[in-house]
Amino acid sequence: MDKKRTENPKEQVEEITTNEETKECAEWQEKAANFENKFKRALADYQNLEKRLRDERGEIIRTSNRDLLLRFLPVLDTLILARQHDGGQTFQVVIDQFLDILKAEGIIQIKTVGEKFDPSLMEVVTTQEGKEGIVIQEVRPGYLLHDRLLRVAQVIVGKGESN
Repeated sequence: MDKKRTENPKEQVEEITTNEETKECAEWQEKAANFENKFKRALADYQNLEKRLRDERGEIIRTSNRDLLLRFLPVLDTLILARQHDGGQTFQVVIDQFLDILKAEGIIQIKTVGEKFDPSLMEVVTTQEGKEGIVIQEVRPGYLLHDRLLRVAQVIVGKGESN
């Protein structure tokens, strides 16, 4: 045994106390580090939740707008048909205003006539003689809402030239 320890019991008590305090301090530091990690994880989870809720709210708004806009499209179709039968400029002015409003809401008309048939954006109503796979005529226009399909275009597609 160490003579120093046996000779001075007061120093032994101080050394034991210091070791216990050091051990206790280390335990508290470990607990504090654990609480800090838990706090950081909880904060990150909360921030992710806020972001997800913001995204979901935006999606709900876009979806509700989508449903409303879909209900307006038959009115636009009727105006376009009326213009074809009347031939006057009055209907064209109204149609242009209608299209401007839709464009402001993020809706764009799908280009079809003269384009290659795209089954993800178009629906074939019938085929006619013409350049194979190319849209000859649009029966009903299709629309995209913020680059997502709102309504498919109904088209007539060429089935090839007959000789």
